[in-house]
Amino acid sequence: MPRGSISAALTCDEHKPSCRNCIKHAVPCDFLQSQRHSSSSIPRSPDSAPSSGGPDNGYSFGGGLGGGFGSHGGGVDDLSLNLIDLELMHNFTTFAFNTLSTDPVVRQMWKVPVVRLALECDYVMRALLSVSALHLAHNRPEKRDFFISRALTYHQMASRTAMGLMGSLDADNCEKLYLFSVLTIFFALACPRKSSDSLIMGESSFPDWMFLLRGTRSILKVLQPQVYTGALLPMFNHGRERFMHSRDESKIQPELLADLQRLVNKTCADPVLLPVYNHAIDELRRTLSVFLWDGGRGMDITDAFLWKYLMAEDFLPLLKSPGETQEAVAIFSHFCILLKRLENEWWLQGWATHLISRAWDMLDQDHRLWIQWPIEELGWVPP
Repeated sequence: MPRGSISAALTCDEHKPSCRNCIKHAVPCDFLQSQRHSSSSIPRSPDSAPSSGGPDNGYSFGGGLGGGFGSHGGGVDDLSLNLIDLELMHNFTTFAFNTLSTDPVVRQMWKVPVVRLALECDYVMRALLSVSALHLAHNRPEKRDFFISRALTYHQMASRTAMGLMGSLDADNCEKLYLFSVLTIFFALACPRKSSDSLIMGESSFPDWMFLLRGTRSILKVLQPQVYTGALLPMFNHGRERFMHSRDESKIQPELLADLQRLVNKTCADPVLLPVYNHAIDELRRTLSVFLWDGGRGMDITDAFLWKYLMAEDFLPLLKSPGETQEAVAIFSHFCILLKRLENEWWLQGWATHLISRAWDMLDQDHRLWIQWPIEELGWVPP
């Protein structure tokens, strides 16, 4: 039946802001249209103007996220819905939040307090919605390009704002900037892996997300996790628990990486690099021991991030010039074993194979023999 014949058959109840009969039958409301035209000729009262000094609570999704949140103009146009943003928020609070941690308390943190923080901060909201968009792109291949485009747009907008604040860290913005940084790591991991994509791949032979944790350290110095009591507390508590778990000497398997460590100590004569390499191997042994303990049932996503965080200052920067630090590439290749074990998470799928193939390309013939164990664990076949 033509849309006009449906409209003609309905009686408008003139319920504001839209006729309930029209909503029920999904047709344009003539009363709403007439109100929009008439309201444009009526001057807006001073009381209805948005407050320049009030809090930005983020409840207005009209017009999307191109502008700031909380634009309470009072007209009918301000009540329009951006259904895409609402879909992204629904997806995040229903499905995506559950994939960002294996700890139930941290999952609830992502679902409730994090969303509340995002409603107060436009760049955090855009970063959150960008992760949700990538989650939908992963699960809805027929709309993959659309959601990836939306994710890239939102994250670029968020980055422009957040990067402008990084130079002026203080107690008021460090919490939201840290949350933005964590969301950015998930975003970078979940993005399509294309060597030509400058957003994902920098000048290094390894992807930029590997070095993102280094930037969070300066934020944490201001945030002070030791005394922090805010909305992100479950994340810090869980991180401390996993760190202490890795300190359990009874779980350490000394034979893990023993051959690799002997090779490194035999071939590396650099007095500066050798302690860095040994520290990286010792910490990776702890993490691998926890992962392999009890048949791998004790695995946790946080363990992999902890190793990268501990290596952020000294070891990971060596991967930016892999031609000069073959030992570093060989050590990092063993980290891919952890990633492979965690590939049930959608945002990590494929990364282990992708990184081991990168490492293979960068290693010379001698050092390729050093990474046979991770190659076997991944089931990867070299070219």
